[in-house]
Amino acid sequence: MNKKRHHHHTSGKRHHHLKKHLGLKIFLGIVVLLLVVAGAVGYSVYSSVNSTFKSSYEKMPLTTATDLKKSNAFTTLLIETGTLNNQKACFATVLTATNKATNQATFLNIPVSDVLPNQETINSIYASGGEKGVIQYVKSTFGVDINKVVNVNIDKIGTFIEATGGISLQNPKAFVSNGYEFKQGTIHLVTAEQVQAYISKVDHSDINAAITRIQNVSMGLYSNLQEVAHVKKIKSVNYYRQLLYAYTETVRTNIDFGEFKSIVLNYNKALQNTSKLNLHASTVNNIKVIPQSEIDSNKKLFAEALK
Repeated sequence: MNKKRHHHHTSGKRHHHLKKHLGLKIFLGIVVLLLVVAGAVGYSVYSSVNSTFKSSYEKMPLTTATDLKKSNAFTTLLIETGTLNNQKACFATVLTATNKATNQATFLNIPVSDVLPNQETINSIYASGGEKGVIQYVKSTFGVDINKVVNVNIDKIGTFIEATGGISLQNPKAFVSNGYEFKQGTIHLVTAEQVQAYISKVDHSDINAAITRIQNVSMGLYSNLQEVAHVKKIKSVNYYRQLLYAYTETVRTNIDFGEFKSIVLNYNKALQNTSKLNLHASTVNNIKVIPQSEIDSNKKLFAEALK
């Protein structure tokens, strides 16, 4: 069962920059994917998109309904979650304001491992309170209603990667996981099983490295989704159906198909015109801490984005 594909690759210094807006990139990639698939090969796939949304739809706790047909500004909480050796973990959290009046989408990145003013992290909040705990924290901290939630399940992300043809990435350190041997250098992940083995935590000291691997795999998926969006030649109906199946496996959301169509029709320009806000941390005793002043200033900026 061992897989031993490896080549050497020059290392880059992109990881910190890419991690900052991971949730944003994955979200936009999935939106683009759905737009491409819906318009790709006519009614049969369009109907499959409808069925896909029904399968992925889930009522979310603590959310506030809004009428997207009226083109109201709305918020979306993007969460990337999964497990590391049976422990719940959150890998990316982004709060989004989408505003047709300004034709702008504003993304506020909320670091998951930096200490917040309440002395917790998003990761610890998720570990104890789950999705509901994260939604409640974001609502109360930033003083906004949460209208929509998109949760990307990292445990299933391999399904998406397999459906889009696999990825190649730089592996900084050789290790063995779930029967797969991953050499140092450029590796190729083709199957969902390979991906799951690669992003699994090997031991208790491996958590930071595993999170980095998850983020890099997510960026590989984003690149694949971008390629899907830019391919001019229409592929087979079965190919697009595999993508939709991967979406069903990976994404849970309270956005239904009708609302998705409203977003496409009413907010398309806003999604193409994005701005980003970041909560900057200070280092205190070698721990990254987000001061209350950062929360307050970004809270004000985010509120402006909804006006």
